[in-house]
Amino acid sequence: MGKTLYSLFRSLSKYLIKIDKGCASNVNQTTDLKRLQEHHIRLSQLMSPLYLLIPLVFWAFFDYQGVGVTVKPVLLGAAGWIAALALRGPVSLLAARMPAEKGRLLLVSSSGPLEELVRLVTLLAAGLTIGSAASIGIGWAAIEIVYTLVTLFAVASLSKRTDEKAMQAKAMLEAQGTYGAHPAWGLIERVFASAYHIGAALCIARYPWSAVILIPLHSLLNLAVLAAAKKSLAQAEAIAAFVGTTVLAIGWQLYL
Repeated sequence: MGKTLYSLFRSLSKYLIKIDKGCASNVNQTTDLKRLQEHHIRLSQLMSPLYLLIPLVFWAFFDYQGVGVTVKPVLLGAAGWIAALALRGPVSLLAARMPAEKGRLLLVSSSGPLEELVRLVTLLAAGLTIGSAASIGIGWAAIEIVYTLVTLFAVASLSKRTDEKAMQAKAMLEAQGTYGAHPAWGLIERVFASAYHIGAALCIARYPWSAVILIPLHSLLNLAVLAAAKKSLAQAEAIAAFVGTTVLAIGWQLYL
């Protein structure tokens, strides 16, 4: 399985990098970058319903496999994500007092311990079964997608503003390589982020001690994606795809 996943990772990475270079070439030759960014932002809004299909597809997959996904633990998974987000509040305050780059690294690094520990507590509360794990993972992924859509529309509003704070926010997003990116990248990112969350829930439900492994893995994944996105969104998405798919595959295999 490891060789197959590595082969898929290499193929996907090469394909995405090829697309990324093609897009960059077209922008330099034929299109004003600012206009293209605005077009992508508008297109992202039109494509927003597709984001909502992602958790439904995972739900349908588990249902087809005979795994009972139920509403209550799905909602519990969503509540878990909100709790983890709330716990990042104090970290955000601390990060705000630090130099921008160090603060960003602290905030991104905190995702591992906060999310995985809350995920563990949520699973212990719901029951360590495959049905509870799949449900909590889907709920976790779904609410994160809702948050992504809220952010997407906030960015669309930001693109129309020219005040100092808006320009600073745009500059930060551009530095991360995400402002005005083609909406397909956002969809791809959500698919594999969802795969990771569901896979992590499956792993923890089967072996609660695996949270110890997932804590640094989660933080390192986010740091790697953030660093890669500054150079190439294709590389960032390839990393997310490899890790997300691997964690989901391992989690699923634990129950076969």
